[in-house]
Amino acid sequence: MVVESLAEVFDAAALGRLAGPAVYARGAVYFRDGRVEPAGVRDGRLEVTVRGTMPYRVELWTDGRRPRWSCTCPAAEDGSFCKHAVAAVLSLGSADPPILADPPILAPLLGRGSSPDPSTGSRGAASGPEDELPAFVEGLSQERLAEIVLERAASDWRLGERLLAEARAARGASVDVAVWRRRIDRAFSPSDYATRGFVTYNDAPGWAAGIDEVIDALKDLCDAGHHDAAARLAEHAHRCADRSIDYVDDSDGWLTGFSERLSELHLRACEAGSPDSTELAARLVELELGSELGGFHRCAAAYATVLGEPGLAAFREGLEPHRERTSTDSGKGSIESFAVHQAMVGWALGTGDPDALIEVHRRGRLGPADVLEISQALDRSGRIDEAIDWARRGLADGGSRSWQVDGLRHFLATRLRDRGDAQAAVGLYWRAFVSSPSLSAYRRLHEEDGRQDWLARCEAELRSSLARARRAGTGMRATPESAFSAPLPAVPSAAAALVDILLYEGRVDAAWDAAEDFGCRSQVWLTLARAREQSHPLDAISVYESAALAIIGRKNPKQYRSAVDLMVRVRRLADAAGEPERFMSLLGRVRTEHRAKRKLKALLDTQGW
Repeated sequence: MVVESLAEVFDAAALGRLAGPAVYARGAVYFRDGRVEPAGVRDGRLEVTVRGTMPYRVELWTDGRRPRWSCTCPAAEDGSFCKHAVAAVLSLGSADPPILADPPILAPLLGRGSSPDPSTGSRGAASGPEDELPAFVEGLSQERLAEIVLERAASDWRLGERLLAEARAARGASVDVAVWRRRIDRAFSPSDYATRGFVTYNDAPGWAAGIDEVIDALKDLCDAGHHDAAARLAEHAHRCADRSIDYVDDSDGWLTGFSERLSELHLRACEAGSPDSTELAARLVELELGSELGGFHRCAAAYATVLGEPGLAAFREGLEPHRERTSTDSGKGSIESFAVHQAMVGWALGTGDPDALIEVHRRGRLGPADVLEISQALDRSGRIDEAIDWARRGLADGGSRSWQVDGLRHFLATRLRDRGDAQAAVGLYWRAFVSSPSLSAYRRLHEEDGRQDWLARCEAELRSSLARARRAGTGMRATPESAFSAPLPAVPSAAAALVDILLYEGRVDAAWDAAEDFGCRSQVWLTLARAREQSHPLDAISVYESAALAIIGRKNPKQYRSAVDLMVRVRRLADAAGEPERFMSLLGRVRTEHRAKRKLKALLDTQGW
């Protein structure tokens, strides 16, 4: 009963309002990852454990019909609705993972969808019954409807062009491509936004908005049935986007977005139309090799159905002069050589022939991603044994670069499980943990085989590895002072993983001891300090002191507020521990050593210190 009532109060609208898009997305990932553990109900409150950096306790309850919550994580200390609370709320409903790409509950927050009528609040509907407006429109005469549409089209060029395109398609006429090309050229022109011929970072959003509108209009053109015109105009727009690299501050990635949108539109137009395959192949070669933008990267694979065998053959033939030119010693290793190789890979993927893909890849340096591509192609062709053999060799060659072979390892583990060899699959992930230990590798072991005591096994392996390093003279013993010093000392991956895993499992004191013995990252020291404030306040003080002094020492006034916040914690803990002199000593040191920093002094003065 409690869960059901909470689900009603913490509904989609409330969750979107409380969390916001960024926090929602992070919390949804936690929910999808299975980080929410079985809950209990006490005194009308739902208690949930969510495993983040460490286990955090989330409570959900209601006050009347108002949602209430708490979480033991630092982000919720001020009452904020954190990602752990989001994960807890999502666990109230279906076990199916939420869709993160564009959660419907966040459409109002992200500004997507139609704009609501300001007079109706968030409903965005006309006043009165839901069917009032449709009923009224259905009763209008044809003459009145035509008058309204034409009046609107006169002030909305996109609507006018859409209607004109539909009218011409209905009578079998074409659109004026020259007019459209000029419209695209004007949209990409920097003249209205450029300062001395360059579109600055601040002006780029306005410049990009006009281009987005033109691309939307090209989609309308395609939807109206003018497929060939839409495809050729998308090509022209893509060339304009490529030329824009020279005169636009693209720090926010506008041009990449245009390239992706235009290539998607181009493929859709080609699939809906009936282009000449050999002519299209020649245009695709030019688009892929002649652009710095990546929208047509490996395009032959995406266009394989449209091109068919004749088009794919023409594409391969079109690449040959470029391949011959870059195959010489002077051309090898060049940007053009790389582009041609990628286009060849796209062609090989388009053929569906794994042997063609192997031949192309062998001309370059085989990396783990290439081996994975070959293994997947062999798998799709039913050549499972060869796929497994390639994956094994790829893992053996790239085993020291664990982070680069994750996809290959997952592919091989899946195929081994399909064959009933689950232990071999687990063995792959164990070897990955040993070679490159991390919390994520530890969690993966649990996902693969939840029956083993992975905590004991992984802890023993990490401690053994760290002991061997210490005996060899490469181990380290770290303190909070050294962790926050500049430059920061490198923390061994085994040490970082050991502390992270112990924290994740809620063994805070053991994690602290491991950090003292072997070191940990500065941010983890802060997490440990906060987790031990109540039980070991003096330990927490030593961490906060070191962090505050390190922040002040960077001489960045924007960070002084963070340092003062840490000093506030030091004072509270020192008073509670009956050692106020710890804070006074810190304050005296800061005021003496950094007395020239006026902004810092002002912040200290506001605290009344």
